[in-house]
Amino acid sequence: MSLEIIRILQRAKRIRLLQALKKIQRPFALWPLIKALMKPGRALVRFSKGGTIRVDQLKRPIPIYTLLLVLLVGIAGGAYASSSLIHGAINTGSNMPDFSIAITPPSVTLSPGSVATFTIRLSSMYGFAGSVNLNATLPAATGITGAANPNSVSLLTGTGSATLTVSIPTSAPIKTYAMNTTGSSGKLSHSVQAFLLVASPPPQDFTIGVNSTSMTLLQGSSATAALTLSSVSGFSGAVNLTATVSPIVANGPSATLNPPKVTLTSGGTANSLLSISTSGSTPRRGYTIFVLATSGTFSHLLSVSLTVQ
Repeated sequence: MSLEIIRILQRAKRIRLLQALKKIQRPFALWPLIKALMKPGRALVRFSKGGTIRVDQLKRPIPIYTLLLVLLVGIAGGAYASSSLIHGAINTGSNMPDFSIAITPPSVTLSPGSVATFTIRLSSMYGFAGSVNLNATLPAATGITGAANPNSVSLLTGTGSATLTVSIPTSAPIKTYAMNTTGSSGKLSHSVQAFLLVASPPPQDFTIGVNSTSMTLLQGSSATAALTLSSVSGFSGAVNLTATVSPIVANGPSATLNPPKVTLTSGGTANSLLSISTSGSTPRRGYTIFVLATSGTFSHLLSVSLTVQ
């Protein structure tokens, strides 16, 4: 085969390649460069002031297989870069390892001399796996104290939590306080805010409750119910108890209290036993047992439903 025939065949191959490249819409904007490299002459890539690319031609054409290899490598590299960006394999700088911090509840209402607890939750972001140090900034000159336990939380497993306990002294002024909790790890630092609503304590009083609010008895049987009295806001003193049955009927059920008088200490509790009995001739019907608790100007009433069968 003569050299002239070989040149004709090579030129035909180059023409077919050029036509194929035109059909794939000039990938990667390299069409001017590829076109020039396929032709004889000098090739020099220059950048004009306007930012466009100027390509002079080479003296000798680049072999077809070399151009194909360059093209395939470019296509593969572009596809990998696009896929990596879509799936987050390439760190673009905006998704650096970090963590988030939250606190619950966002606010607590309490009175002077009491204690509040908060839960601090931390979560890893973008692969962060370090430890976060916690520090609570409490209102100054109020005597309010608080600390997180633990004060350092590891996020190796992705999440972590700590309990923040805050104590309010009896001398704390009645107002709303802002409290900041900061989590830090190296150069990373995030804060979250919660509020302490310190309010006047409720007036002194007491409460009364019963372990069963309804009973069913057969004629001639009896039952008991436990009463519990509790001090509220430091109440202390004696409480008198009385029990009555409604309606009042002949041979109706009876109700007694033991003891009929209890003494409450500040913040304490006391108990009494309510006994209910019936006879064989107690009418079968429904009754209500009322228990009245009184102490000075304070009084509370509870009721127990009774059914006699």
